[in-house]
Amino acid sequence: MKPRAGLLFSLLLLALLTGTGSDQSRDTGGIQQGLNGLEEEEAEQKEEQESFVDGGVAVYNGDGVDVNISSSNITVPLCCGVGMTFNMTMMKCEPAAYTAPVTFHYEDGRPVEYPFMYQIQVGFLKCPAYSLSPESNPDDAFLLLPEGILKLEKGGAQIGEGEFCLLATEGELHALVCFRHEDQREFNSVVYQTLYPVGLIISAIFLGATFIVYCLVMELRDLLGRCLMCGVLCLCIAQIWIVIIQMGSSQLPTNLCIAFGILMHFFYLAAFLWLNVICFNVFLTVCRKNLLQTGVSPSRWFLVYSCYAWGLSLLICSLAVARDFAENLQNSFLPKPNFEARCWFSGDDALIIFFYGPTSVILGVNVILFCVSAYKLFSLSKSSEARTFQFTMYLKLFVLMGVTWIFEVISFFVQRETYGSSTNYIWIVFDLINIMQGPIIFFVFVCRRAVLVRVCEVLCGVRVAKETFPGHYLNAETDTVNNETTIKHSVI
Repeated sequence: MKPRAGLLFSLLLLALLTGTGSDQSRDTGGIQQGLNGLEEEEAEQKEEQESFVDGGVAVYNGDGVDVNISSSNITVPLCCGVGMTFNMTMMKCEPAAYTAPVTFHYEDGRPVEYPFMYQIQVGFLKCPAYSLSPESNPDDAFLLLPEGILKLEKGGAQIGEGEFCLLATEGELHALVCFRHEDQREFNSVVYQTLYPVGLIISAIFLGATFIVYCLVMELRDLLGRCLMCGVLCLCIAQIWIVIIQMGSSQLPTNLCIAFGILMHFFYLAAFLWLNVICFNVFLTVCRKNLLQTGVSPSRWFLVYSCYAWGLSLLICSLAVARDFAENLQNSFLPKPNFEARCWFSGDDALIIFFYGPTSVILGVNVILFCVSAYKLFSLSKSSEARTFQFTMYLKLFVLMGVTWIFEVISFFVQRETYGSSTNYIWIVFDLINIMQGPIIFFVFVCRRAVLVRVCEVLCGVRVAKETFPGHYLNAETDTVNNETTIKHSVI
């Protein structure tokens, strides 16, 4: 989730926010939490760099940095110190043969070319912070002014001494920046570190309960029911991975971090594709019913749908993994996901190519299929009650899993252009709806009397079910014409 991307990225960025208390953190969530357990190591690093903290300066020559022992009134804070980078995997500073050079610019963007001295202050921030990563997101671009002040190119905000430090990571120069407003920190902490993970856990429980009910009630496992089971299971597993990554991203070994990120990508894609299968099957039921009655069994149709949903998810996920780890693709034009850094996509470009791009296409197709199905259904002079009922049920599912995710995609692109705007909090509403999909799906597909009666029959027996729901059996017994079909349609 990147926090300003809306859910999956509020979502997906839950993995990044641990320890920062902010939705604007992309890299620092894991960094900050890792730092909490590295106080002694940081103290040792500070001791090693003491010459740079008290009276030590660097000479800026317009190209790089040389260390001297003079004095200077300009202070530039480095998170890790000269000649050191932050290892995103080990969550610690370590010596490096090469670090991205510190460069100064004027406010208009022109580089400073004359040499001057500045003092280096080493140490991480003692405040909740977020990360600026220009390489991953151009909107994060910043300038270091000759006065030692950090200026954000987007919006022009200036950040003074004590509110930021520069962080070198494998050839890139990031900046950690303090949040300035206590109420913003408290709000973000409540929303992203409490509401989101709790909501995800609750949602996963209800999704799991929905899957179990469909396993228990045979009448629910028609073709559409089995497709719904697959979609619900994928969404449940994806949300479980998000919680695991969010709660323990800094403690996860590198291989597990990568594996969890890849699995989360796969199951989210699969959830979208199974929703696409449901939309397509509803379309066939309403508009091309004869095609479903050509002698091909529902099991055959389910096999075809499975090959499509699981196969396409695997294909897209495999392309992302290959781009990330295959040596012969390191120079590819496709952006690199870099799962290792965040247990998820580390840049917007990779996220768009391998996730938001495919899901946007799927959602667009779903909208077309449902609109055509709705037009066809309501234009018919006669349509079966069961078919209309099924369409209404899955229309609710589409509104829940389709429309809200459409707003999620929109919020991702809008917030890329309005970074830092207070209006971005509007999108939290859609984030929370997406997170709480589990209870809503459970209420729509399970909390119906006919389904609850069948669950009671399976778990407690028919006698207990008749005692608990006498009205249901009384109504069923009055239909002596086609009792079995009526009951089945009421359950579905």
